[in-house]
Amino acid sequence: IRNALIISAALTPLLTFAQIIIFEPWYLFIIRILLGLVIGLVWPNCFNLLSTWQKTSTPNQTKKFFNYFNFSWNLGFIGGLITGYFWAFFWSDYLAMIISFFMSFLLIPFSFFLQKVPEGGFAEKISIDQVVEKLPPVKGDSDPKIETMMLAFPILFSWIGLVILSIAKSIVIFSYPVFIKSFDENLSDLTYLVQAGIQFGQVIGLTLINSMNPPKRKYSALFSILALTAIATSFLVFRNILMITILSIFSGLFYGLLHGVSMKIMLDYGTAKNTTKYSTINEIIIGIGFGVTPIIAGYVAEVDIYLMFTFNVFLGICLFLFLFFRSRNIKWKKPKLN
Repeated sequence: IRNALIISAALTPLLTFAQIIIFEPWYLFIIRILLGLVIGLVWPNCFNLLSTWQKTSTPNQTKKFFNYFNFSWNLGFIGGLITGYFWAFFWSDYLAMIISFFMSFLLIPFSFFLQKVPEGGFAEKISIDQVVEKLPPVKGDSDPKIETMMLAFPILFSWIGLVILSIAKSIVIFSYPVFIKSFDENLSDLTYLVQAGIQFGQVIGLTLINSMNPPKRKYSALFSILALTAIATSFLVFRNILMITILSIFSGLFYGLLHGVSMKIMLDYGTAKNTTKYSTINEIIIGIGFGVTPIIAGYVAEVDIYLMFTFNVFLGICLFLFLFFRSRNIKWKKPKLN
């Protein structure tokens, strides 16, 4: 992860500078793809490291690591968005980009502070019984050894959750500036604050998930899908900027709940089976969802921006029904690992 962070920190200023010298759409599109690849160097490594910590930690320590991780990257987003808002409000978006270019050089020295993982790796992996979350026996069950854990979820639950999360969130983030432009261009600076509000709600959702037991996490994920579907429906019904702003910010809570459940499932699978493939697949799904959706949304918006939310409602209902019936078969006990 140290090498990935150093490479990412070195390339970020170059790609940021590249965006402020040429403004051709095709050129900016390529630069954004390259930025996505640079971010992709770091994120899977972060999840792999989080999974590695989980192998050598108690459940309580794992929860602390999960909270620290989520607070760090979300508060980074929130701080950047609020700072960007003030820069754009008092100066301009272009000047904000120039300032961010110079500030991005600070990432380079910080990346060298990360200690290298010793060749022997971390401490010897302890028993899976010590690192996965466990609960008392389900009421009415005669077997006192039955334990509840995230491994009871099929990994498909995590992947579908990320599909809904990435598509729903990217549609909201893409559409809000378009709504602002159609309602009142003078409010364009609000985009920063709305996105900061979404991230703040996401932090709350992730924190709540970390304190829940697995059955409650299942219900939270299903409820979040329904809530995001209801929010998309409300966009179709209440077509005014105030309601759109409130609903956009409020949606952050449900992104956090859904993201938290998906991450917990992924981390437990990676820890139990000693593999990085689950974190890699999760990031590929998120990358495709956040990368492809805005491109499609851009073409759809040329026809009718509300068509995106119609699709969101249809997708949400279909995937909710699929996960609802699939999750009924979940048995709250420790599954056998192959």
